[in-house]
Amino acid sequence: ISGRTLADNLDMMRRIAAAVESGVPVAAVELNLACPNVIGKPIIAYDFEQMEAVLQAFSGIARPRGLPLGVKMPPYFDAPHFQAAAQILNRHRAEVSYVATINTVGNALHVDADAEMPTISSNDGYAGLSGEAVKHVALANVRRLRT
Repeated sequence: ISGRTLADNLDMMRRIAAAVESGVPVAAVELNLACPNVIGKPIIAYDFEQMEAVLQAFSGIARPRGLPLGVKMPPYFDAPHFQAAAQILNRHRAEVSYVATINTVGNALHVDADAEMPTISSNDGYAGLSGEAVKHVALANVRRLRT
């Protein structure tokens, strides 16, 4: 789930929980803390106070027994960021069943050399880099967050 506000996310979680309680099969819920859903606001998981507040708010929502809650994280590059994120996630072990790391490496720009312009038309050509290009960053993030 990835709303524009914390209230949106909490509402979606409540709706999903109600649907599961009424018999709708849902394998898991993943809370996206890795995308800048609000233009001009930072990625939630880069703002550690906000990340803590969001997870704290989610800890207050009743979820059906057996419905895992995961979080999608952005990539981290500095040791203090890994430590801060891991500490927050560990404080919320009871609520967070799994961590998906990483989403994408943001602000990538691919340029068509012949046309001398970005190959992606939206957002002035900027997008998230994913796949094989970020595999080693992703593996390092998994390892660092686990240690």
